[in-house]
Amino acid sequence: MAILCATWLGLAPGAAHAQAADDYPSRAIRAVVPFPAGGINDIVAREMFKALGDALKGNIVIENKPGAGGTIGTVSAMNSPADGYTILLGAASTMAVAPHLYRGAGYTAKDLIAVGGIASVPSVIIVSEASPYKTFADLVAADKAKPGSLDYGSAGFGTSHHMQAEMLNIRAGTHFRHIPYKGGAPATVDLIGGQIVLLVDPLPTTLGNVKAGRVRPLAITTDVRSATLPDVPTLKELGVDYNASTWFGLFVAKGTPAPVVDKLAKALAAAQATPALQNDFRSRGIDPLPMTQAAFTDYVQAESKTWADVIRDAHIEMQ
Repeated sequence: MAILCATWLGLAPGAAHAQAADDYPSRAIRAVVPFPAGGINDIVAREMFKALGDALKGNIVIENKPGAGGTIGTVSAMNSPADGYTILLGAASTMAVAPHLYRGAGYTAKDLIAVGGIASVPSVIIVSEASPYKTFADLVAADKAKPGSLDYGSAGFGTSHHMQAEMLNIRAGTHFRHIPYKGGAPATVDLIGGQIVLLVDPLPTTLGNVKAGRVRPLAITTDVRSATLPDVPTLKELGVDYNASTWFGLFVAKGTPAPVVDKLAKALAAAQATPALQNDFRSRGIDPLPMTQAAFTDYVQAESKTWADVIRDAHIEMQ
């Protein structure tokens, strides 16, 4: 009877969804950020969701929900009502790495709808300014002479620092040894102090130390040089088949009505096109990552395969 009444009133499922999209958003949207406040993840979220809220003419409230490598917040968003009023800041670490690394992650990237790309952050291979290694070739030569003698730090097991360094070991044939820390800051302190030799650090978090002369950048991890550090070569220029970044995108729960997803995707594109957001991102060493929903969906799946292969080939097991 309820179905018959809805149809008689002109509110068949398709029409109801369209009407929902017309009114969307009619209340505040909750944006789940599955990382602690502060750091590059939070910077991207706050800048992007402010611009997205303006584009939607609505209010977006950020909820930091960290834990278990970002899987707690991701599962929370996945299990939220599929109505577009909960959105998720997904990242390479949560959408392409964690499902393969954490046996109890409880999801794969296919369990959420990929709405569109937000940003891509290159990493930089850095050493202390006091280090004897002046070029990436110097690092490789030292490793080849005594495999396993050079330590790299990370912000913790499964972080971008860790995964990208292990990909580097695979692609460059090196044997850099992992020393995990509880965060990127203590790893950087030990790098500057000479306790470890190198870091593969996201550009925005290392930029200040580069400018202050505390660390020396040797290579960029992405295909193209960064406009922020134009004199630093890419690994590909140095002969290593390597392209990796810390990327971010917008996701919603599976089952969210297509008209709502479309409205979110269009608003995301409009927000990314604003000069203020682009200038803010680029000043921090962050590259906008505009993609259609279809292109971003394919991108996430390709990244998922890439990092699954790295985890397998590097024999990485959750500790």
